[in-house]
Formats: sequence, structure tokens, C-alpha cells
Amino acid sequence: MQQIGENISRFRREQNMTQDEFALRLGVTPQAVSKWERGYSLPDVTLVVQICQLLKVRADTLLGIDNVSFCENENTAAEREIRQNLIAEPLRVEIGVGLISCISEGLKTDYVNQCRKKLAAETGMLLPILRIRDSLQLSETGLCITAYDQVLLQTEYADTDEHTFYRIIDETVRLCKEHYDRILNKQLVKSLLDNLQAQYPGTLDGLVPDRAGYYEVMEYLRKTIAQKGNLRDLIHIMEELECGFYR
Repeated sequence: MQQIGENISRFRREQNMTQDEFALRLGVTPQAVSKWERGYSLPDVTLVVQICQLLKVRADTLLGIDNVSFCENENTAAEREIRQNLIAEPLRVEIGVGLISCISEGLKTDYVNQCRKKLAAETGMLLPILRIRDSLQLSETGLCITAYDQVLLQTEYADTDEHTFYRIIDETVRLCKEHYDRILNKQLVKSLLDNLQAQYPGTLDGLVPDRAGYYEVMEYLRKTIAQKGNLRDLIHIMEELECGFYR
């Protein structure tokens, strides 16, 4: 109990959140957070996912059962960055330090989710979670958008204003749409199929994973994107895939 409380306290401070702010975002009282951090009580299990999301840590790390360390000391911020840098990300947005403030303000809005909903409605494509990081290798107002380390766009904003964030997100979504066959991975495929099965039960019965695994579905969806440019008709796309197994 004490270890979990110490972890919550340390990770909260690393995110520059006060107990009051942390409690407000969780929907609990500051007194409850204080008791957790002092080891007097534990958060309800239903809050663990939300806590991990706010503190940007995995559950095993929060609970102190993560035995694989990447640092000699307990520098969790450095360890988190090392973990992130080990894997090329599906969609990554790097910005110069001069763009940090406008990105920070923009992320307080719901614009990314609005774009995610619009992309889904128009193309059936799911915009992956955006990884936005500052880079000292870019100029102060530089922007670099990559997919698995392949540069999709590198530019610089000579003038920045309150619309810069929206232009950056619009560019990111446009590139995601244009390069979705490359960005698509098994995790995104699983999310698409889980949603399909939830909304239309039985659609995938006997197909996934019985006849086709996520990799096979991913390859078929990539071909569909190349031919049609979208995945909106996912029900019939999956039916066509299933039909191919009977020919």
C-alpha cells in the first residue's frame, strides 16, 4: 500500500499536478488523494485505468510490479522516454520549442477528437493516438511529422498565431489519410474489428480469428485502401475477405 501511494505521489509531481488538480480530474476529493499518497488507503480498482492515463504510466509500474528497468536509478521520466524511443511510432508529431505553447493550449480543446470523428465518418479510418513531442533538433518553429520514422512532412512556420495548432492537426490528419496503408497496424485493425463486432454482432463469427488473423486482415485492408481509398464499408469488406476463403 505504501509503495503504491509513493508511486502516485511521485508520478503526479512529475506531471506537475497538484493534489487538488489530480483529484478534480479523477472526480475524487483531495483528501482521498492525500490518503492514497500517505499509504492510509488505496484507490478503487475502477480508477486504476484513469489514474494511469493521467500519470502516463503503465498499471504494472504504478502498482510496483514492473521488474524490467531501463535505468540504473529511479528516474522514471528518463525511463519512460527510453521506452518511447525504443519503438518507431505509427504517427508522431515533433515540434520546435517555439511551438510548445500553442500546442499546449490547443490540446486543451477537443479539436483532435473532432478531427478523429470526421476522419472516421468520411473514410472509416481510425486516427491513432497522436504522439506530440518537442525536439531540439528542429528550429524553434519547425514541424516534422513521421510514420514509423519515415518523414511525411518537414516544414517551418514563419508566423505563429492562435490558428497554428489547428493547421498542424489538419496537416497531420491529411497525411494520416494519405498514408493510412502504411500507418495501419495490427493494433488499429483490432480496434476496428472490435468496434465492428460490438455494433454488428456475428459479422466476424467464423472469420476472425478462425480463418483470418489480424495480420491477414491488415494486408487485405491495405489492398482495399489502395483500391477504394477508404474503409467505410467495413461490413462488406470483411464479407469479401470471407468469401475469398470459399473460392
